[in-house]
Amino acid sequence: MSKRRLALSNKKIRNIPRRLKALATWASNFEGYFPDDLTREDKYCNWKIPVLTTLVEGKQATHAMRKECAQQMINAAGHLLQARTAEAIDSRIVANICIPDMFSSEICIYTQLDYHRCHIPPAHDESCIIDKSLAAEWGLVLPRGMKERGISFSVEDDDGEIFVLERWNFGEVD
Repeated sequence: MSKRRLALSNKKIRNIPRRLKALATWASNFEGYFPDDLTREDKYCNWKIPVLTTLVEGKQATHAMRKECAQQMINAAGHLLQARTAEAIDSRIVANICIPDMFSSEICIYTQLDYHRCHIPPAHDESCIIDKSLAAEWGLVLPRGMKERGISFSVEDDDGEIFVLERWNFGEVD
């Protein structure tokens, strides 16, 4: 599996095609795979996006690179969804794409429906984004059985400055 790496300098990203190919290989590794050791008590398991920070955040990250990374996260979640066993039919699989903090994006399998609903509010919740679609804006392709739900929230930093963040959930978002 690929590794996540923080970039501690502003050096130019090298070998971008190789890095994106490694991400596509990581996503394809989920084909036919579903963890068999998950229990309801686990609540969830997750996989963070396995890329270099600067590939998805900062000055060097381009729209095309972010789009490709988001698509591979969705593809990996789609593979998990297709490989889910009958014993795990109550679990929910979601790819969380965070904007602008894309390095915190992850794929989650929620084994408890209540825990899933704590993280992904219903469509009528006031935090849900109803006037746009990240999939439409970025041209993302959703595998069969997957839906999209965006959530917007504000965060205040130590200096009192407020940032608006979006978390786009692709998968089983009931």
